[in-house]
Amino acid sequence: MPPLPAIVSSEGYVPGVNEPEQMICQYLHLTNSMGCSWFGCDVSAFSVPLLMIQLSVIFFVSQSFFYLLKPLRQSILSCQLIGSFVFICLVRLDDHILNQLFPESGKLVLHTVANFGFMLHVFVVGVQIDSSILKSVHRHVVLMGCMSFLVPYAVCVMCLMPLPNLIELDEVTFHTIPFVVALTSMTTFPAVTSTLSDLNLLNSDLGRLSCSTALVTDFCSWITALAMTTIGVALERREWKPLKNVLLIVCFLIWMCYVLRPFVLWIAKRIPEGQDIKETQFLVVIVAVLLCGFLSECLGQNASFGGFVMGLCVPDGPPFGSAIVNRVDWVATSILVPAKFAICAFKVNLKSLGGDEVFGALVTEGFITLAYLAKFTSNFVLAMYFSVPLQDAFHFSMIMCTKGIIDVSAFSLIRSNEVVTDQAYSLLILNMLLVTGSSRLLLWHFYDPSTRYQTYKRNSILECEPGDFFRMVVCIHNEDNVPSVINLLEASNPTIHQRIEVVTMNLHPLEGRASAILLPISQVEKIPSAQNRVLQMGKAFYYFMERNRNSVMVEHLVAMAPYGSMHEDVITIAINKCANIVIVPFHKRWAIDGSIEATFPGIRSVNLKIMEKAPCSIGILLDRGQIGGPNSVLTRRGKVFRITQLFLGGADDREALAYSTRMAQRHLISLLLVVLKTNLTDAEMAPEAHEKRMDREVIDRFRMECRGKDVYIQEEVAKDAVETVHLLRQMEKGCDLFIVGRDHGYVYSQLTYGLSEWSQCPELGRIGDLLATSDFKFSVLVVQQQPMERVESGRVSSSHHVNDLLQH
Repeated sequence: MPPLPAIVSSEGYVPGVNEPEQMICQYLHLTNSMGCSWFGCDVSAFSVPLLMIQLSVIFFVSQSFFYLLKPLRQSILSCQLIGSFVFICLVRLDDHILNQLFPESGKLVLHTVANFGFMLHVFVVGVQIDSSILKSVHRHVVLMGCMSFLVPYAVCVMCLMPLPNLIELDEVTFHTIPFVVALTSMTTFPAVTSTLSDLNLLNSDLGRLSCSTALVTDFCSWITALAMTTIGVALERREWKPLKNVLLIVCFLIWMCYVLRPFVLWIAKRIPEGQDIKETQFLVVIVAVLLCGFLSECLGQNASFGGFVMGLCVPDGPPFGSAIVNRVDWVATSILVPAKFAICAFKVNLKSLGGDEVFGALVTEGFITLAYLAKFTSNFVLAMYFSVPLQDAFHFSMIMCTKGIIDVSAFSLIRSNEVVTDQAYSLLILNMLLVTGSSRLLLWHFYDPSTRYQTYKRNSILECEPGDFFRMVVCIHNEDNVPSVINLLEASNPTIHQRIEVVTMNLHPLEGRASAILLPISQVEKIPSAQNRVLQMGKAFYYFMERNRNSVMVEHLVAMAPYGSMHEDVITIAINKCANIVIVPFHKRWAIDGSIEATFPGIRSVNLKIMEKAPCSIGILLDRGQIGGPNSVLTRRGKVFRITQLFLGGADDREALAYSTRMAQRHLISLLLVVLKTNLTDAEMAPEAHEKRMDREVIDRFRMECRGKDVYIQEEVAKDAVETVHLLRQMEKGCDLFIVGRDHGYVYSQLTYGLSEWSQCPELGRIGDLLATSDFKFSVLVVQQQPMERVESGRVSSSHHVNDLLQH
């Protein structure tokens, strides 16, 4: 091996167009080290090993800061920027470490890789955006989105015009401020969706309003920036040739919309249902991203612009969009994008904020603060004008002031083009971190969407009068839930005199999308990935409604949201429909032999949040085949469907008995009511005398309404949990569906004491959790009545105002 040169690179300054420019000279063969470390060579002098160590260090630093700042609810992107900034500041204290890790000769490769990763990240962002939102937003939302950018920009420009006559301001700062104000005034859609997703607000009313407004603001700011840049270049050079570039960009967009997008949709339609995309289809899309980035560079735009437009051409959601996102996002966002933040952190120069330039820094900071205040105020006033509640308007204005990676990239790009100074760039980054970080922390701490879940009165089955509609909201996660839900509705005894109004919610986890979806089945063509499955399930409920004409009304909705906030849609619909009960499927699925076939933790988290915050009663349905299988109430053909109700006492058991009373009215249903009593004396039960009286009233009402029906009442006495379990074993034979309340009150705690020690699913209660084990073979329905703390009299609900604003 030839001896290595003593100097691997050199740098210096040469005359440039406007000012001296830095030039770096190095040997061309210094790419791979080829094991030269064994000969005493510095491996970091070679570009490939240097890039590897740079990416590794940046990754560990960004992830460390993410875990440190996670309690403050900071996003991964903000933590990457903060971590890179702090790390660069520490490295700059030692010139040796700085030159070893980030020598000038290695920055070009790092820049190239970082920009490539950023283009892929922006492509993923484009894939996740549902561009059809722009077609359906209300004109009020369009006005709010446009004013969110134009008002702060106009206010700052009007304040800037007379400024030279009032104070002595240097020309560089004066020409920099308009661009600084424009960057501060814009709101990017990915930044807003990232904030909402991290705080589990994506499918709340506030989240939907923010997403729609941010998309309009993003579109408006991009059009304005393109126009200002083109006109500015034309005026500076006193020629209008740059306007030809605008025409070429428009032609490029038209070609993407009417040629490339139909081609990508054609590829997506060729994927068989239930299968993943092929490698060739994935490679075609990636090559198209590279070509679009190349064309974007040729048109004078950043390569990320072409990647973003290409992302908009790819259909969002599964199977095509989600597969693209899953394959590309983790590499781009976790490995390559942090390098982009490290480069942006390198450009922050805190020394430019002091010394002789401190006055210019104060003026620039004043205009940045003014832009944020004007943006917040304009959003707040417009939201209040369009009847958004005060609290929601305040939080909406905070969300619209948050920024993300697209904003940071814009800051860096405009600094690289020397449109703004180091001073202005540093202030933009620091203000972005302060405003976005504080906004996320305040939103997490103060905004609680569950406050609107409180209702005027208790919504329960017991409160439902005989002549009223029995309103139900049922949740469906997959096709296996459909038969059991339909048969449970059939068992609920829909008649002309006891009509049932049902809202079925087909719930899907959010995959490959940035914004949540809540649509009626009539608009299911907007989500092609789920169209076939949704239509098939919708047909099943349509046939059920036709079979029970004049006694059942069914409305079918499709919701796509993250599991962390999926309960928002269910609770919102339950409030709007004044539901008496929400039926949710259990998160476990049983096989034919009775063993647990599959477990879905995401569904369990949804059920827990619904039970915690629901504005009505809740029913968790564990189907082991008796409800939706061959022995169901609809397929027995003359045989009796056997239901057992265990009644210990308490609000939940009373609610369960009210539901059983409705079922007992139906023919071919046999109901056994087992009233389990304790051997406590009346003196010991004195604190619960009121509850005991209510229990007796409900049982007497049951006797009266079910007189002449196939109903049996059996009274049992137990002294402890052992006798309770023994009684449950005796009930297993001759039972298809077992109904029980979740909780049973303090008096009956001794009858279930000790059952919770081996509890696996506390949301089912002590009895329900025991029945969910593999020892029992019947299906189970666990009922919980709406807690009284969810009822608040005299309170005005505010969610309808936001809903009205979003509807068109």
